Amino acid sequence: MEVTSPTVSRNRCGICRQEGHNRTRCPHDSSTAASLAAAFRTERRREESVRRARMLNERQQQLNQQARPGTSNERWRAAMYAHVVEMQRRLEALTAEPDSRPAPRTGPTIREQKVQEILFDRCQEIPDGLYKELMDALVIRD
Repeated sequence: MEVTSPTVSRNRCGICRQEGHNRTRCPHDSSTAASLAAAFRTERRREESVRRARMLNERQQQLNQQARPGTSNERWRAAMYAHVVEMQRRLEALTAEPDSRPAPRTGPTIREQKVQEILFDRCQEIPDGLYKELMDALVIRD
C-alpha cells in the first residue's frame, strides 16, 4: 500500500493561505483573507478524507483477498460467536428473577470438610476448647 503525504507548499501566506506571498505582504483585507483561509481548510479536509477513504478501501480489499473459506478468519468468527453466546447466557443468568437463581451454598466446602475430617481424626491430641473453636470456625458462615 502506498502512503503519500500531502503536498508541501513553501511561500504560503499565514493569513489567507494563498501561495506566492507571506503574511507581512498579504494583499487581501481581513474578511477576504478569512474566507480564503476557510476555503483552503475545507479543501484540505476534503482531500484528507478522500485519501483516508482510498487507503481504507485498499486495506479492506487486501483483507478480503486474504480471507478464504476454512481459514482462521472463519474459525475466529465461530469462536467469537460462541463467546458472545456464552456472554448472553451469563447475562441472562445474572438478570434472571431471584427465584430462578441457584441458591447460595450454605454448608461447608469440600476443603472445609476435609479439614473437619483431619480435626476429627486428631481430636484426642487437640485440647477440647481449641477443637470446638476450630470446628465452629469451619462451619459458621458470615
